[in-house]
Amino acid sequence: MREFGVRRYGETLYYHCMAANAADAAEWFAHSQPRLAGYDFQALVKDIAKPVVDETGLGGNPSVVFVRHGALTEGAKKAIDLKRTSFLSAIAEKSILTR
Repeated sequence: MREFGVRRYGETLYYHCMAANAADAAEWFAHSQPRLAGYDFQALVKDIAKPVVDETGLGGNPSVVFVRHGALTEGAKKAIDLKRTSFLSAIAEKSILTR
């Protein structure tokens, strides 16, 4: 398991969990956020152990994961909520929000 930060595309707050891969982390996020229930969306999943390339998801870390609503996958069930969050850097946030 590795630590991932997950946020919905267009938002600035990452939620952290331990999961086997980015897809499991994105599915965990979809089911841990009640406001996302029943929605398909794009998640940005940041592997905490790797350097961030581009916060918009174009550089590989974070990666863009398409999440479809549905049953919780086995991998997502095994994900562990780390009960912490982190924000984008101020420079990245300004760049994303002014596009």
